[in-house]
Amino acid sequence: MRIDPEISSVTIVLRGHFNPKIFQPFWFARHRIITDAAAESADINLIHPTASEFSINEHFSLHVDLTTFSITRLEAPLVLISDIVRRVFVELLPHTPIGQLGINRLVHFNVESWQERSRIGRKMAPLEPWGSWGVDIAKAEKVEEQGGLRALTMIQYGLKDRAHGFIQTSIEPSLVIGNGRTGIYMIVNDHYQLAKPDDAPDAREMIGLLGERFESSLRRSEEIIDQVMALKS
Repeated sequence: MRIDPEISSVTIVLRGHFNPKIFQPFWFARHRIITDAAAESADINLIHPTASEFSINEHFSLHVDLTTFSITRLEAPLVLISDIVRRVFVELLPHTPIGQLGINRLVHFNVESWQERSRIGRKMAPLEPWGSWGVDIAKAEKVEEQGGLRALTMIQYGLKDRAHGFIQTSIEPSLVIGNGRTGIYMIVNDHYQLAKPDDAPDAREMIGLLGERFESSLRRSEEIIDQVMALKS
């Protein structure tokens, strides 16, 4: 059965060369990307020449340093952050060198018991190839003694929709739901990059890909995540 995640978010990550100190709440408000009221409500962690970090309730959280721009949204419509990124780097800062783009889908979902989570983990990472050690792992009868899968990463190269890049999916126990016992955390990283990312002349190619691929990327990530959520009995 497919189950709904308890926590769900999307993060867009850009790699390039950025000027962190300009990314402040009232800079976004001045350019009418957010309202003045939203800017005033911002929770600011850091504004510095080398890094900026703040969040705006019901809108997004942002981290920018000299080489990374990362924006996350927890609430629907998730497409909002794609619109924000395109406005920033198409209308305002088009000459920013950006050589890599990641569209990341993150979920935490609850399978309701540690035995069920263990069963799913063993389906994805069987204990039999581990011989006698796998037998010992399987003997656990208490949650505090539970062993098995702790992290698994799958990656796909040679994708037909991009010259360079990959899709990478990771799964591990969730530490933020189910008391750390019954939750599963998954992230799908849909990654695009130039042949020579460090030589990016501007933002045009990566932001163009974001506009073209954002919604289809989310659909594909949902399909990957659904395959695991459907393992729940």
